[in-house]
Amino acid sequence: MHRLWRHLRRFFRLQPGRPAWALGIRAALAVTIPYSLATLLGLKDAGWTGLTGLLVTLANPGGAYQGRARVMGAVAMLGALVGTVAALAGGRLWLDATLILVGVFVMTFARCYGDTAGSVGEKLAVIFVASLGAHAVELDAALTRGGALLLGGGWAMLQSLVLWPVHPYRPSRRAIAEVYLSLAAGARDLATLSREGASAETWAVATARHLPLRAKIEKARQTLATTRVGRADETLRGEHLLVLLELSEQLLGVLFALEQAMEVASPERGLGPVREEVARVCDWSADISERVAKVSLSPEAAAVYWPLFPTNGEELGRHGAWLRVVPVSVTELLARLRGHCVAAQRAAMAMRRGDPVSLENAWSLLPSDERRPLLQPLRANLHSRSVVLRHALRAGTVAAVALVLTRALGLGEAYWVVLSTIGILQPYSANTEERALQRVTGTLLGGTLAAVIATRVGSPWVLIVVIGVLTATSVSLLPLNFGAFQILLTPDFLLLATLSAGDWTVAENRALGVLLACVLALAGVWLLWPYPERRRFPDAAATVLLADGNYFRQVAASRDGREPRVSAARRDLGLALLDAEASFERLMAEYRGPAHRLEPAMALLTYSRRLAASVTALGEQKGVIASSEVLDVVAHKASGTLDVLADSLRKGQTPPPMPELPLRRIANDPVSGKLVERVPRQLEILHGAVEKLTVG
Repeated sequence: MHRLWRHLRRFFRLQPGRPAWALGIRAALAVTIPYSLATLLGLKDAGWTGLTGLLVTLANPGGAYQGRARVMGAVAMLGALVGTVAALAGGRLWLDATLILVGVFVMTFARCYGDTAGSVGEKLAVIFVASLGAHAVELDAALTRGGALLLGGGWAMLQSLVLWPVHPYRPSRRAIAEVYLSLAAGARDLATLSREGASAETWAVATARHLPLRAKIEKARQTLATTRVGRADETLRGEHLLVLLELSEQLLGVLFALEQAMEVASPERGLGPVREEVARVCDWSADISERVAKVSLSPEAAAVYWPLFPTNGEELGRHGAWLRVVPVSVTELLARLRGHCVAAQRAAMAMRRGDPVSLENAWSLLPSDERRPLLQPLRANLHSRSVVLRHALRAGTVAAVALVLTRALGLGEAYWVVLSTIGILQPYSANTEERALQRVTGTLLGGTLAAVIATRVGSPWVLIVVIGVLTATSVSLLPLNFGAFQILLTPDFLLLATLSAGDWTVAENRALGVLLACVLALAGVWLLWPYPERRRFPDAAATVLLADGNYFRQVAASRDGREPRVSAARRDLGLALLDAEASFERLMAEYRGPAHRLEPAMALLTYSRRLAASVTALGEQKGVIASSEVLDVVAHKASGTLDVLADSLRKGQTPPPMPELPLRRIANDPVSGKLVERVPRQLEILHGAVEKLTVG
């Protein structure tokens, strides 16, 4: 009941934002125009044009036109090919079941090449199963169906890429641009007050003036999250905007720390050169932020002039003893400010050029677009613990069983049950349960709505208009609530099938079919190769600990913390953290016990990130560490401890006592020493979290 209540809350929860009416209307035109044209031309399989028109429109990932064209073109052309071949194949139950088993497995297993390939595979599976269910005896009929599929997909591409291109990330770009303009204003104020040596009251007024910046960042985050909800895969545009948004957090923190330092420095007459240097760097930071805002608003605009970093050859940190007692030196803050500004500049330039997101900086934990050997993803997922392989086997098996069982019992339309089953079935049990609830509710309500419409409306042309209205409304609500999208999209498929088959009892049969599909999907995810998150999370968390230890070793062994091997280790750690956090989210969805038992897992992830941040800071401080032996000793002992903790997690054994780190004898630097002293406290918390997880 607890899990059911959680799914119900998620079903009725609305995401922040407004309906995407432009996307909805475009999807409606992608369905109705090719269908109407095919009907006027007397094309027998007119309904297939509307099917591919909708699928190709939903496959549009947004972002650069080249990427959109590749994904949509793949669905359109491969869909026509798959539909033609499937129309000729089959005809007998055993052969159809075998083809579905193999076909659904292959198309679902395509997810091993990433979310984009998985999205394409899902849509091809829909076309494959639907076409296989409408067997064409003659070659001409199969070719006609393929032509109808290609017509619908081609029109959707023409409409999306040429006639009416919609920019789904425009609201996010505007929100992020507003954030960077506010950051620029804050940096300008900081520069002015630093030069003037302003009083404490003036600093307080300035701080209050820029407090709304936090609300703007949160608003931009919600806007970007709303844009990303319901999208089949991520795009370069979305990744660049996410990077810029995360960088705004970093810039805000550095500017706030500089503000505190300069407020302290203002009464000191001998620190004029320090305040002047800070002012110059803040002016430069403001210029960079303003130009980043310009690129965010118009990525395809003309080239932007980027100002050079101001230098005067002086080394800060030697102009006053007070610098040795503040938590973070002004020199380090200026270095970080410069690093974040350069990172934002590079992200903006990459967004303009359409380049992949770079992982050369510690703030980015996004996967890069590196080219891999063609067979590497296949080999990497051919093992018993692969979630992709398990899901593909499960999807193919359950789809074949759905066909055989439905045919044997004579219940409803067999291929509609198969389509509903693979649509409900998800890689994880919690997602499958939630999708089953959505599909059942959507089909019952949508089927009832379709039955009412079908009995009250007799003209096919009026039905086409109704289909267009339902499509526009459902797609526009997709970013806000998937359940509403499902409820309104179901009548679309039912009415299209009604127009094609001329049978007004289709809605009733398909409603019964979805109920059977939900039972089969839930049985499949619970019984066939189950891999609950309570078993997977320890492996994911152990991978994070190992990556943390490796990152520490690479930073200690490097010269300046910016070597390629350090970047690679940081990237591996970032990807491991993303995977572990996603696993934890699924664990919470599946968990049935008291909430406090999840606290050790939360602590492990939190302090893994904090330890990574400490290691990054130590890497940036290597130039001021008195002895190179400091990081070597700490890294050796800390990474060894992390390796032991990871091994304990994987074996489910209580970890041995944590060795003591002799920090008091080696941490003799006023800045880096405090950073080093954080490590044992963080390791102690990680040790306690692992101990609780293994005991529980």
